[in-house]
Amino acid sequence: MKKINYVLYCLVALVLMTAACSRGRSGDVKGLLQTVPADASAVAVVDLNALPENVDGNLPYKLPVDATEENGVDRSVAAFFIGGYNSYITGFLEDTDKFKASVEKETGEAFRAEGDVAVSGNIAVISDRFWVCVSSRNTVNTDEIKHFTTLSEKQSILSNEVVAGLEEMKHDVAGWGDIKGCMNAAGLDFATRATATMAVEAMFVDAVEFSWNMDFKKSELIADLNVLNSKGGIAKFNFPAAKIDEATVAAAGSTADGVVALAVSPDMVRKLREETGGKGFSMIGVIAGMISCVDGTCAAAVSESGSMTGVIATTGRGTTDLSSMLSELGMTVSKEGNLLRFGKGEVSGGMSVSEAAAELKGSMAGAVYSGKSGKVASDKISSVVVTLNPEKGGLAAHVKVRWKE
Repeated sequence: MKKINYVLYCLVALVLMTAACSRGRSGDVKGLLQTVPADASAVAVVDLNALPENVDGNLPYKLPVDATEENGVDRSVAAFFIGGYNSYITGFLEDTDKFKASVEKETGEAFRAEGDVAVSGNIAVISDRFWVCVSSRNTVNTDEIKHFTTLSEKQSILSNEVVAGLEEMKHDVAGWGDIKGCMNAAGLDFATRATATMAVEAMFVDAVEFSWNMDFKKSELIADLNVLNSKGGIAKFNFPAAKIDEATVAAAGSTADGVVALAVSPDMVRKLREETGGKGFSMIGVIAGMISCVDGTCAAAVSESGSMTGVIATTGRGTTDLSSMLSELGMTVSKEGNLLRFGKGEVSGGMSVSEAAAELKGSMAGAVYSGKSGKVASDKISSVVVTLNPEKGGLAAHVKVRWKE
């Protein structure tokens, strides 16, 4: 988990750095992608010129890099990729000498020559290109760097049609990943990786890759992710999709630090039982039996204290097993017509539940967290919204992160 968090942190830093100083030559995205090997597990490209100038003063994260105009970096495009067991950030240099001086001042380690490659800690430079090995704090494989620079287009990630489409830079940030490759790179143990693989195979038809993008607006980040099949199209979601009812979510409480919701139909439960039967998902199969009475939206409002209140829309029949399970979890349970109400403690928080419900309307599942929630990584963030939406036969993930001006 620490490795995952570190890689994600470095990627966030790449996305946000140099946002206020977009200048210099236009980015050669194709040139960057041609130095990413075809067997890379994931790649992302960032159009630094497209990032809004007003982001820098209100960043929700403290950056680990001093990315001012004095460090010699060309403020055009940059890329992040995972190749084998290493992860890299790479980009162009406007002034190589200035960049080296900046790195040496920051790290206290002078660059040394290893053939055509200049190395300082985990940073390598060849001519006007730099690589940062973000999976290491003080080493970089120079043979690997040399190999990257000699790849033909067919040997590079450009041989993947979905990745080749990133050249168009339709978004501020865009990326691609191989699902199994990313699981391996994340360092998951065998049991966790096997369980995750079976879950993906149960949820989607022929799911092998994913694509994603991010765009910055004023004090807001919008991101989207889609699961792709082996042909590069949207992987079909394997379950009948329902949509969250806003009114039901709003009935979960008044104020809270977080709101989560899921829309469930009897057909979805039936399909879940079919898909998990005999595939090692015995616990999920048991739970599927318990929730066979659910018909509609399930929602919960939570506080940082651990208190929770929620509602579950049901058929009105056969709710005994579900009620018993909630009681065993320490919840008080009551029935109002076709609604089951459950709760533990008093819930209050920094956001309106009804406003959170509006954010989740139309999605199949989602969560909204206020800036005061421990789920949020920075006190500068005002809210985070994550939803799963049925789209084009698949299931797309949408994320909105808003921070304070």
